[in-house]
Amino acid sequence: MPAWQIRALIGERKVTPTQVLEHFLARIAALEPTLHAFDVLDVEGARTQAAAATRAVEDGAELGLLHGIPIGIMDICFVKGIANGLLGRQSPAYDEIGVERIRQAGAIIVGTTATYNWPVREGPRNPWNPALDPGNSSRGSAVVVASAMLPLAVGMDGAGSTRTPAAWSGCLGLATTRGLIPYVDYEQPAFRTTSNMGPMARNARDCGLLLQVMAGRDGRDIISTQFDIPDYAANVDDGVEGMDIAWTDDFGWSKVYWLPESAEIVAFVKAAAFGLAESGAKVAQIDDAWEEPMPIFQLLSKHLPGMNPVSAGFDPVAGQTRFEEVWGPPETQAPPLTPPSCPPDLSPAEEYRFAAERRAHMVDTLERVLAKYKVIISATTLLEPRPFQEWGYFGREFAFTSYLAHTAMMNVTGYPAISVPCGLRNGLPVGMQIIGRQGEEDLLLQVARAVEQRYPLPHPLFAR
Repeated sequence: MPAWQIRALIGERKVTPTQVLEHFLARIAALEPTLHAFDVLDVEGARTQAAAATRAVEDGAELGLLHGIPIGIMDICFVKGIANGLLGRQSPAYDEIGVERIRQAGAIIVGTTATYNWPVREGPRNPWNPALDPGNSSRGSAVVVASAMLPLAVGMDGAGSTRTPAAWSGCLGLATTRGLIPYVDYEQPAFRTTSNMGPMARNARDCGLLLQVMAGRDGRDIISTQFDIPDYAANVDDGVEGMDIAWTDDFGWSKVYWLPESAEIVAFVKAAAFGLAESGAKVAQIDDAWEEPMPIFQLLSKHLPGMNPVSAGFDPVAGQTRFEEVWGPPETQAPPLTPPSCPPDLSPAEEYRFAAERRAHMVDTLERVLAKYKVIISATTLLEPRPFQEWGYFGREFAFTSYLAHTAMMNVTGYPAISVPCGLRNGLPVGMQIIGRQGEEDLLLQVARAVEQRYPLPHPLFAR
């Protein structure tokens, strides 16, 4: 049952928050020993919150949009009182802004979901096949949602990290407009210029429900957006009748990273995208060319060292070494990362200018295409889920090449994008990425809803 329906039942006093929580705790007890999706599971704390939420209903109190809905928060986010091993905080003294808003809306925070702070033998597993990896970063959040251990979760998208695990695990993951969900860290100040919190859910309406609570201006965040947010549920069922939609195979460059399965994945998503014509959309292939974003991402990070928070507990090299001590070395090799295309021997100022101008080209091309089409659609990732032991701690070189080839540009530019399942290939979910203009998350949710209606996805066989 979706979160929005659960919330309605709570408001109608047909179920209590305590009953809802116990249902999901039973699923967690059954599935977590295999899926390993949580970093910290706070059962007693969740029960205390649910009891208070139940009393609020009984007392006739005004209820928030998420009142009584259990939720998981990605472990890179600050949750008051829950240890944050990834960022090296034993017991954060405050919730970060997005979490603060979730708590104020009445949600029941069940715990934090695992990213990279997990024992080597017990990393998060794919709910469609626990021998496979669920994807990087927001992996635990993707798993708890896709397996219905929880109805909602929060992820973080730094180069595609809500969208790519959503694609592999079979749920929705939304990367939001830069600054739409405010952020501030009083202890280690930094700006989230390329990463952002985002909702993860099994359907577009639930995604919008969570975004409704998290999004909107906040004066504590210097780069917070200042526009009024819409009602994300208002048009979610309006469909795509008459909508101009652009399709791109490769953004004009990504074939350098295509692996044997990539052409099949792209063809699968392309067929689903053009299938929206039967729902009334006008879908056209475009040949506009962007360029590989990851080298530009790295150059910008080099010159703007405070552009994102530092994860003290995250070390890909050391993590992979520990992983191989248990699982052995991998058998597959990723394509090499293309070096930055900037001329050699540039001064720091010239190098930064080069990166900034290449980013401007990405933005200009996006705006030109989105002036003609409402959204751009692509495959979310060029890879199919890999075996857990082959993917390793961080996906090795795959993470910066084939895996994130289609997603990282949105983080470099600050534009929103969502991944939605568009069917099963070889028994595994495939993600479709939908890109829009800044501030148009409501439109992305509307298109995602049309996709999920046309291509409904069953629950993972393992988690039924």
